Amino acid sequence: MASGSAGSRVSCGRDLSCVPEVADTLAAVAKLGFDFLCMPLFHPRFRREYELDPAKSRPGAQTRSDLLLCGRDWNTLIVGKLSPWIETDSELTTERRNSEAALVQELSFCAYLGLPAFMIPLRGPHCANLARILLNHIHTGHHSCMFWIRVPLLAPEDTREDLIENESFKQMDDGSNDEKTWACWHSFRTLCDYNKRICLAIEIGEDLPSDTLIDKWLGEPIKAAILPTSIFLTNKKGFPVLSKAHQRIIFRLFKLEAQFIFTGENRHNEKDLRSYLQYLEYLNQNRPAVLMVLGAGRGPLVNASLRAAKQAKRKLRVYAVEKNPNAVVT
Repeated sequence: MASGSAGSRVSCGRDLSCVPEVADTLAAVAKLGFDFLCMPLFHPRFRREYELDPAKSRPGAQTRSDLLLCGRDWNTLIVGKLSPWIETDSELTTERRNSEAALVQELSFCAYLGLPAFMIPLRGPHCANLARILLNHIHTGHHSCMFWIRVPLLAPEDTREDLIENESFKQMDDGSNDEKTWACWHSFRTLCDYNKRICLAIEIGEDLPSDTLIDKWLGEPIKAAILPTSIFLTNKKGFPVLSKAHQRIIFRLFKLEAQFIFTGENRHNEKDLRSYLQYLEYLNQNRPAVLMVLGAGRGPLVNASLRAAKQAKRKLRVYAVEKNPNAVVT
């Protein structure tokens, strides 16, 4: 789970919606080159009942045993996910109470396992109850788990699946709704009193918001970026690649030492997801190096650096700082 620093390999995880055999799946994911596994702690279709009998009094275990993995694997290789049916801010009283009890149960089990992180999706602007329960769990528990709030860059209803012919340019480029998901995240983080253990896991889709909004997103405490396989294009050789706009975001996430999580099925010629990992590692190794020359003078160090970069066939971004304005002429 250690995030990669500049020059080191990228930390990548695999997101799965259901894991029947956790030990075998973890071994298979590690064999592909992933560093950790994102998985639900409870079966995603197992709706627990806490209000009505007889289901309320159902005996037996609620989920799998923690002995399926050793403590070290739980502590370093597993990121838990909240069950998708939990709606703590539902308008239906019974559903809300069941969701509250289920959320407390899953948070408690996450703390018992000692997971490094637990992922919670942010479903909309109404999130006060979720924030209340999560903040109470953080303040009353004795654990160090981080909470990754999963938020898409753009709301699903705001993405474009096609282009309407003769549509006006103004209507196409109207970005008034782009900040919808950012506003939800900002509201949730404010309700949580900007707690340092509540971080962001942004989901990058096919459509991207404006550059101004991307700058706002990248100013948030991002710990992970979720990359659906559907955002990858296919090059002439059949391998996955990203568009230039997506690459620019990835490069900036490298600087933040964010971890990357791949979700979705394989869509390219390989039988597994190795090609996606190799491409991301290629981007990491080939991102432009940054050189800052403080006191550049007439520029001998700058010129030498540019010549060295040209000989090595590497991209170099140079920042030359000089307080003497006369040296700029040279």
